[in-house]
Amino acid sequence: MKLDVYLGKENYQRVPLSRSSLGHFHTLGSLNGHPVVVLIDTGAASSVVDLGSAHDLGLTVNKLAVTGGGAGGASLEIYDLPNAKLMLGEVEPRPRALLAMDLAHVNQALALRGEGRVDVVLGADVLEIQEAVIDYRSSSLFLKK
Repeated sequence: MKLDVYLGKENYQRVPLSRSSLGHFHTLGSLNGHPVVVLIDTGAASSVVDLGSAHDLGLTVNKLAVTGGGAGGASLEIYDLPNAKLMLGEVEPRPRALLAMDLAHVNQALALRGEGRVDVVLGADVLEIQEAVIDYRSSSLFLKK
């Protein structure tokens, strides 16, 4: 039985991915109906929206008392996005909380490697909660409903 058929029977939804020349998986998504580029990052603990993108889209941002970082950034301010809805096509990922932070360091690192910018990093919170399966053969992400 093909993997996509099996996972469909197990209540998974497929998200098609594209793969960069460096092997990073990306997909197109939407944030409150606006198109965004999403990087799938199994090493990121949380799903995060670029703070500049959040401001550009007019999203409500609430500063949190904690700081965070990753991929070369440290002690960055973190914001909650209480009214933001992220979609990956018809699939709704379920992060523990959708957060925002300045992803300039991420986008700079990607640019140095010849990759385009991203608006959202989809992290391990979603991948764990929705029992994700990444199929390299078909460049697909499967998330459980």
